[in-house]
Amino acid sequence: MIVIDSIEALREHTADTRCVLATPEDRELTDEAANSLDLTVHTAHPGPRRPMAAVVDDQISLVLQVLDEDRAHHALQLHARDRGLLVIGEKKALDSIAGKIPADAGDTWTVLVELILIVARRCEEALDEIDDRCQELEAQSVGYASSPRRRTMGRLRAELFRIGETQAAQQRLLSNEEELAQSLGEDHQRLLARASAAFGANQSMTTRLYAMLGDILNEQDSVVSERLTLVATIFLPLTLATGFFGMNFQWMLDRLGSLPAFIVFGLVIPGLLTVATLVFIRRLTRSS
Repeated sequence: MIVIDSIEALREHTADTRCVLATPEDRELTDEAANSLDLTVHTAHPGPRRPMAAVVDDQISLVLQVLDEDRAHHALQLHARDRGLLVIGEKKALDSIAGKIPADAGDTWTVLVELILIVARRCEEALDEIDDRCQELEAQSVGYASSPRRRTMGRLRAELFRIGETQAAQQRLLSNEEELAQSLGEDHQRLLARASAAFGANQSMTTRLYAMLGDILNEQDSVVSERLTLVATIFLPLTLATGFFGMNFQWMLDRLGSLPAFIVFGLVIPGLLTVATLVFIRRLTRSS
């Protein structure tokens, strides 16, 4: 199969089975490819944002979400008949699959399934990058992590949730019970099962990384709570001593005016109270 991305090449290879790559803005290439390959392409409404599949007569139309180099989702429309395949997507989406389409794949349906596998593998590469980043964040979050680092974890969790939902939706499209699988032959169904397994593995990985980041954030919340509790515990006896000796009782005014009294009641007693409180808290924690 010949991969084509220009109208000149499309006109040159009219007798070959072709895979045409076009952007939504390149209406001339899209329209001529649709006419040449006898495809029905609806371009009047805005491009679909969710994975979907439709089989009408002997044409298969499929919408997938592919990740670009910045891990942003882009819709990729695939329209296929025996004569060839038309792929419509933003330039970043096409760049994600360009060069990965096997030239010796053979018939249209094999190339279609290979493209689905390419989309799944691109997500796998992106998840490997996220996994490395999560490992770095986990290593850097021993003890107390800074607020920017915790915000980074929160953004990664949101990104993982979005990727996981997309991968699960695309896996459902490839189920044996869906019309896409039933419209293909047995050999292509086996390839489609591989693609479905790849989407399932991606979804499982997003779930694992999402849970890992959640555990790290929960640990950070525990660390913050423990430190705030420790600070409050330290200042509890100091606040009590300050409040008590700050009272204007005449007995205190008459008897606590010397330097030794200041040292004993202003420094020694609050210090002893603080130490006793910390020892009590530590023993109570160990016993529980």
